[in-house]
Amino acid sequence: MIKRVLYLTLILLSGLPGLLSAQDSLRRHKLDASLDIYTHHLWRGAANGTSVSLQPSVEYSYGNFSAGAWGAWSIDGSYTELDLYAAYSLGSFSVTLYDYFCPVNPVKEFEFFEIRQGTTRHTLDLNVAYARPEKHPFGLLVATMIYGDDINPESGRNYYSTYIEPSFRFRLLKSDMKVVSGFTPVKSYYASRFAFVNTGLSASRILKLARKVNIPAIVKLAYNPYADKFHFSFGVTL
Repeated sequence: MIKRVLYLTLILLSGLPGLLSAQDSLRRHKLDASLDIYTHHLWRGAANGTSVSLQPSVEYSYGNFSAGAWGAWSIDGSYTELDLYAAYSLGSFSVTLYDYFCPVNPVKEFEFFEIRQGTTRHTLDLNVAYARPEKHPFGLLVATMIYGDDINPESGRNYYSTYIEPSFRFRLLKSDMKVVSGFTPVKSYYASRFAFVNTGLSASRILKLARKVNIPAIVKLAYNPYADKFHFSFGVTL
């Protein structure tokens, strides 16, 4: 009897490393969902929509890879957007391919599966970002539209619109601050020439509403020198 107990114990112990490894692998799979509520949807120096924007998102991640979906809907129906993305990070660098889908409002028909150049409302935007906050406060984003609704009306071809955004992060008044100065190097979707299109400051912090209720909040101040327009937005994450 004792020999059988010892035998079964050895079998269980021999399988334990594999079981722990499987559990560790499962823990590396993550699925997150959130809902952002902004007074206005701001993107690279432009304000999209004329009312409060609801922005749900869902993301799957495993190791250095992540993929997800993000949406924006203005409650007055002035703006709608649905994005898909896939990203891979390696050290201080990350590469993300976004598929922006921005139908004309009001939405009359479902055009999501229309992908022909010249008629599609999709835009593929390839982003390369650098950030190393544990070492220094500087960051850099370079994004280029590589296909879709980014057409030069004079030539009928893609602009390959490029947006470059240096940034600087710091802490002030218990808030995480970020200063950006985004520009386009050539004539593109963003401007008809080289121009700074998105300069501004954002401040984010955790709002403690109750003993166990904490809500992330962010304030964004943006000025587009090319369009000479100032934008403000306040948002929370649920």
